[in-house]
Amino acid sequence: MKSIPKRNFVILLLVGLTSVVFPQTRNLDYYLNEGLQNSPLIKDLQNQLGSASIDSLLVLARKKPQVEWRSQILYPPFNDHLGYDEVVTDGGNYQAVGYVSQNVFNRKLISNELNSISTQKRGLTVNRKLTTAELRKSVTSLYIIAYQVYSDYTFNLSFLGLMTEENGIAERMVKAGIFSQSDFLALQVETEGQKIIVRQLKNEYLKDIRLLNEACGLVDTSSVVLMKPEIELISPVNYSDYLLLEPYKIDSLNIVNEKASLDLKYKPVVTWFADAGILTSRPQTFYRHFGASAGISLNFPIYDGKQRNLDEKKLSLRENTRSFYTYNSRKQYDQQYLRLKEELDGLTEVRRDLDSQFRSSDLLVRSLKSELEAGIIKMTDYLIVLKNHRNINHSITMSEIDIMNIINEMNYLLAK
Repeated sequence: MKSIPKRNFVILLLVGLTSVVFPQTRNLDYYLNEGLQNSPLIKDLQNQLGSASIDSLLVLARKKPQVEWRSQILYPPFNDHLGYDEVVTDGGNYQAVGYVSQNVFNRKLISNELNSISTQKRGLTVNRKLTTAELRKSVTSLYIIAYQVYSDYTFNLSFLGLMTEENGIAERMVKAGIFSQSDFLALQVETEGQKIIVRQLKNEYLKDIRLLNEACGLVDTSSVVLMKPEIELISPVNYSDYLLLEPYKIDSLNIVNEKASLDLKYKPVVTWFADAGILTSRPQTFYRHFGASAGISLNFPIYDGKQRNLDEKKLSLRENTRSFYTYNSRKQYDQQYLRLKEELDGLTEVRRDLDSQFRSSDLLVRSLKSELEAGIIKMTDYLIVLKNHRNINHSITMSEIDIMNIINEMNYLLAK
């Protein structure tokens, strides 16, 4: 065989490189960041937090004196036989008055409203964190699924390359009379089956990438290579730091605020008011009727049919329900965490055993390949070992994926 001149070799190499389409390489962090940025629910919760901050300013604004302008022109036509009684209407009402009022002794009322808004903001913050944790869990799970298929695809593709290479060797050995025609046909059948597996995995991988893009709000049809996800188990947290239990704390604060609001409902309400301007029933002499007035009003509830007692019982029942849910949820989270930890420990041991088995299988395949090419063993024996090697690799991939999924579940439980 003639060697390729150096100049021609360089030209062929450049042509080969320029014809290759390099797919984009992406990792888990890329999809997590895109998913969080494109989430409409997280954006909505962020806007609700901004709105709650404005509500606090509105409460403080209502604490200040409220000033308004009141104007009215009322003329009821009448005569001796038709119209409203002049004693009632004074012949008309002409008003142009500035009015100011303010609720006094309302510090506790304002404080309770601000506490209620603060609890609302805390609840929105918790919802945003929960939504973020759920989105991270969902996107991570989809990424793991896609990566598992990609790992299977790349391994089976390399496996197909090995079998294709063996086809060339087998064909030469058939011609040399070392292999039988049936051995060669058996290898061809296995190779065709391997091609089908590779095509199926490729299609499944493309579908999983599209699902991952949809979950992250991405419109992208480019070819993507996924990097192995690095999913670390976060440290366990105390009961008080469980993010999944935070909604129960918010419920408790809401009940406390409602109790305080109920108490304030039965406190006296004092309001001062004043006005100044023109108020008359005779427009022709309005300039004589400029004046002012001021006063204080007092409202004090006396009896409401025992509504307060009934409302307090309802709040007590709500608190009892909340406490039970909190206690029960803590037990469930503990049980889930212990179950997942046991599964993780077991899978880690299995993974170590599979790694050891794979190394032995790899040595066996290499050894038998040499014996096959020397005509010492049959093709069918070699294919059996080759299939077993492929199955061991698939088991390793699945155990690795199971470990990632369990860590993903545990991290969701331990989110804070």
